[in-house]
Amino acid sequence: MKTRGISLILSIFLLAQGILFQVPKVEAAPATKEVTLTIYARAYTFSQDAPWKLAEAELQRRHPDINFKFIEEGFGWDDLRTKFLTSSAGGNPPDIMMTDIIWLGEFAENNLLLDVTNRVAKWPEWSDVVDTYRDATNWKGKVYGTWLNTDVRVLVYNKDLFKASGLDPNKPPKTWDELKVMAKKATNSPQYYGFGFPATLEDEGPMKFFANIYSLGGQILNNDNTKAAFNSPEGVAALEALIDLVRIGATPTSIVSGKYGDIDNGVFQGKFAMATMTKAYGLARDLIPGLTPDIYKQKFGVAPVPHAPNGVPSTMAGGYLLTIPKGSKNHDLAWELISIAASPDIQFKYTSARGYVPTFKSLMARGDDYASVDPYFSIILAQLPYAHFRPSVPKWTEISSEIQKAIQACVLGRMTPKEALDLAATNVNQILSD
Repeated sequence: MKTRGISLILSIFLLAQGILFQVPKVEAAPATKEVTLTIYARAYTFSQDAPWKLAEAELQRRHPDINFKFIEEGFGWDDLRTKFLTSSAGGNPPDIMMTDIIWLGEFAENNLLLDVTNRVAKWPEWSDVVDTYRDATNWKGKVYGTWLNTDVRVLVYNKDLFKASGLDPNKPPKTWDELKVMAKKATNSPQYYGFGFPATLEDEGPMKFFANIYSLGGQILNNDNTKAAFNSPEGVAALEALIDLVRIGATPTSIVSGKYGDIDNGVFQGKFAMATMTKAYGLARDLIPGLTPDIYKQKFGVAPVPHAPNGVPSTMAGGYLLTIPKGSKNHDLAWELISIAASPDIQFKYTSARGYVPTFKSLMARGDDYASVDPYFSIILAQLPYAHFRPSVPKWTEISSEIQKAIQACVLGRMTPKEALDLAATNVNQILSD
């Protein structure tokens, strides 16, 4: 009995001690949130700080409470589109997609991209985008992304090969006739050829052909994009001008093989005296160790694309939008990363390093700053009024494929330009009707 009483008193004492001297419960600190953002982009965009490394660092700075993991997957042009379509079909798309402007119709029409109309409306930089480029981001009244960069094709030539051929390195060709004469003179086969254009089965293959069409006042498709127009008399003459260069030996038939980049690189490697291309300075710098703007200007020249003798100046433009796949689980963070990567400051760093054209009005006014990096920037910028986009229709990839095959058949002498273009037009009209 006495023992039971002592136990009861002890229990009451200990309970009182717990009430009076209770130690506060320490709660564990909240775990850091982890977010993975996957970026699908062209491989070369990851080779310098701008745009991705700078944008990722800034996003992390803004959100110290998030542990970001960035998965950067770089692709070639064809592989980028294919990988995106495959991953979207499998329900596992990236968070950010670098979308070629000609894919916009296809991706938007198939409900693969997020409508960002409301987001860009709140973005302070949106009003600074050049009107033409801002309009190009629309598909059926909705905006699906903003520009990383645009570009225009220019004629790039090797001054050493000009001098070796007795040509004046300060007088590049201005018309097709001058190009034909100078390309023939600048040919010393098989060591090097006067002019290179890709006849590979790639979307870049028909670019020079398209520029020629527009120089004569023709079109790729009709006004409402329902039928082929490239087999018009203007289209036939445009392709004849290119095939003439093959016939006279100034362009080799080997242009049907390899990649279009082989032609571009060839100018800087002494294999072609002339070619039309984008991002010329960026390519040259990647290929030639220690290249500086002064050395670049000393060894290479840049000029407008030669036009038809009685035609108008013309060139082709392209470029990439940064878009958000609809299946991404991180729409808000993806848009924030895009708005950083596509901001004027980072776009300047990216476009100046690669020889691209900016899309902001404020950057286009900084010609001197660009010229300090690329001495031919003023020539590149001056081509914008003469630039044309390929039709951004959902079936463009299939349409382009038919035109590529037509050009290749002509280069190999299997068909005449009229025969090849008429056959391609029949196939394209069928594609469009479907």
